[in-house]
Amino acid sequence: MADTQEFFDIHNPSTRRSMVLLGSGALIGLLIAGYGLFTAKGTRSRGVPAEAVALVNQRPILRSDFMTQAQTQFTLPFAQTSPEQRQKVLQDMISEELMMQRGLEIDLPSYDPDVRSALVAGVELEVTADVLAQQPTPEEMHAYYERHKDHYSSEGVMQLRDLVAPVVAGHPESGRSTAVAAIGALRAGQPLEQVISKYQLRDSGRFMDSGHVDTGDVFQFAVRAKTDDATFNALLPLKDGEVSEPIEEADGVHLVAMIKHRFPLAQTYEEASNRVWNDLKSEAQAKVNAANLSYLRSRADIIVAPEYAK
Repeated sequence: MADTQEFFDIHNPSTRRSMVLLGSGALIGLLIAGYGLFTAKGTRSRGVPAEAVALVNQRPILRSDFMTQAQTQFTLPFAQTSPEQRQKVLQDMISEELMMQRGLEIDLPSYDPDVRSALVAGVELEVTADVLAQQPTPEEMHAYYERHKDHYSSEGVMQLRDLVAPVVAGHPESGRSTAVAAIGALRAGQPLEQVISKYQLRDSGRFMDSGHVDTGDVFQFAVRAKTDDATFNALLPLKDGEVSEPIEEADGVHLVAMIKHRFPLAQTYEEASNRVWNDLKSEAQAKVNAANLSYLRSRADIIVAPEYAK
């Protein structure tokens, strides 16, 4: 009884009373916090920041993005869009945000190649945004051109015939001897078509156009794409009217008659300036991407199967 009176006597200090009141206050605080936690609709804030028009699971839909979307969708200044149009845009953006969040929730990028490609492209764009925004100075472009001058030239153009010598059955060496004879006749000045007929040469078909022999202009890069290294290297130095040496290939012995060859010409800085600008920007982007990948690799825990480990 004395202990009870002492507990409720506020004029006298009581350790027991202090501990009970302290515990009660802590319990009430926890109850209030728990109520707020379990009654909130999955959010920590019920207000929308000034820079946003909505929050979707605490992710803002920015007011600037909303206005841009409305103007783009209805091709009107934002001030001229109706409340109904704005509401439609907002609901569409909310739906898009929900779908995007759901895609991340189910880890869609891990198995959808299109999503992975878009995600990679987006990260690269973000990483290189500063590079894209910067404009190279004339001095930087001139310096880049000087360092890579051999890269800037006009494209070479060729008119040519790629011919194959016939092989007599049982005499595989006859193809080479026929090719040598045909080359000698061409270098002696005999007309091309006459030599083709006389030695029964056939066109390889590499430069056929709709089934017909194409003796028109062919860009040098296209010739490179249609020939192997041996053939391309043999014809590259040929001038107008010249003929290559015999070229051994799997389908027989070839000879190339160069009808016309316009060699690549070095471009001046003024002529190449557009390409210089693109190449300079591309190189800067590649360096930034490489640095970013190096940083990401340094943070990552990567384990490679033994058969592919370096």
